[in-house]
Amino acid sequence: MRYAFDTRKLLAMAAAVSLLITLAAAQRHASAKPQLSSATPNKLLALKVSGTTRYTEKEILGASGLKLGQDAAQGEFQEAAQRLGKSGLFSSVSFTFSYNDAGVKVEFQLVDNPNVKLLQARFENFVWFSDRELHSILEERVPLLRDSLLPSTGKLADRVNEALQSLLSERNLPGRVEYQREAKQDGSALAAIVFRIEEVSIHIRDVEFPGASPEQVEYLEKGAHPLTDAEYFRSRLEAVAKLDLLPLLQRRGYLRAAFGPSDAKVVSGPGANSADTKRGEGEGTDSNDVEVNAILPVMPGKVYSVSGVTWKGNSVVTTEEASHIFHLSAERPADGVRVATDAESLIRLYHSRGYMTAEVKPDAQIDDEKSTVHYDIDVTEGDLYKMGELEIVGVDTPSKDRLHAAWKLREGEPYNADYTKQFLEDEAPRLLPRGLQYSVNAHEDLNKKEKVVDVTLQYKVQ
Repeated sequence: MRYAFDTRKLLAMAAAVSLLITLAAAQRHASAKPQLSSATPNKLLALKVSGTTRYTEKEILGASGLKLGQDAAQGEFQEAAQRLGKSGLFSSVSFTFSYNDAGVKVEFQLVDNPNVKLLQARFENFVWFSDRELHSILEERVPLLRDSLLPSTGKLADRVNEALQSLLSERNLPGRVEYQREAKQDGSALAAIVFRIEEVSIHIRDVEFPGASPEQVEYLEKGAHPLTDAEYFRSRLEAVAKLDLLPLLQRRGYLRAAFGPSDAKVVSGPGANSADTKRGEGEGTDSNDVEVNAILPVMPGKVYSVSGVTWKGNSVVTTEEASHIFHLSAERPADGVRVATDAESLIRLYHSRGYMTAEVKPDAQIDDEKSTVHYDIDVTEGDLYKMGELEIVGVDTPSKDRLHAAWKLREGEPYNADYTKQFLEDEAPRLLPRGLQYSVNAHEDLNKKEKVVDVTLQYKVQ
């Protein structure tokens, strides 16, 4: 007999792909079927796989839930096919099986999903395990997991979640494992599947910086002080390392400095080594309270000194003027952070002279052999913009008239972006009605066709 089952609806609910699992059972007629041993009538003798170029028979066997030697028949094979189909990795799954005197053999025909999008699995706060240990355990327990990459749809992430929860239970560790799909910062696409432990409090006692010199440790510890007693999440550590700690190194000439993946060492609570629990003994912490030392490996690299500066494209602001804004002293350690802020200062100078679309792009030419850096600073000045119309809203007519009269930047004059700020701070407050508190928002509208800047001052009574 031959059987066919259409499971599109079931799989569409489980994964955002259209998946067809076809069951084809090739059996001898019951009257012609030989007598099998009553002890092992359906013993699974072999599993064969065809069609997939991504996975081995061993991996498919492990992912199917079947085991050689088990008692298996049509129902078990159908469940195995559905399990493979729901992983999200295959666009089609079908199988056949046949009997002989010793037992049953099954063959799965798989078609790899050509449209599968693989996302990196990230583990936020599994502080009892190193990355290497966690990846090794999961790839053993979830055979279709490779390099910690999971399909964006399907049930494979559920299998990982179950494996992580079982791991916590086996080690008598607290918490409930959950996961969510995480998008890129701009929301354009999914970037990762993030697993984290809930219902447990994991806080940071100290931060360690292996790879850093004693001098570096001193200022890095000061920069990391806000992390003390904070809840431990790897994404938070990465953000602090990038936004707060890396600039501390770059300011001192370590232009190629980097931080490695963060880690943690449990120092109190469940899973702590006895040697690490001396501090805090007798404090009576809750069984779900965990304290860790966060570990941020540092690769500081070399200190780079400035070998020279080349200016390109500037004329409205002379090279002498621009050089006074940039703090690039020859043979001194390069301040990688200051270069960026100096570029912003130069752009503000251009804005004050009416060049509202000016761009300044420092390009660091690093010589690793000599440990030097030469900066090419490319300036695109753009067009000169002039003052357009001034509009004032949100105040009474007498106040509006006084503000208009006090505004000194006339239509047709080169626009000065600094003047607006100065006017709002120094002139405008004394011209508004007494007894009222106003907030003000200044909006500069660049008319690129006419090359003018229309200014709107929006007042609001607080």
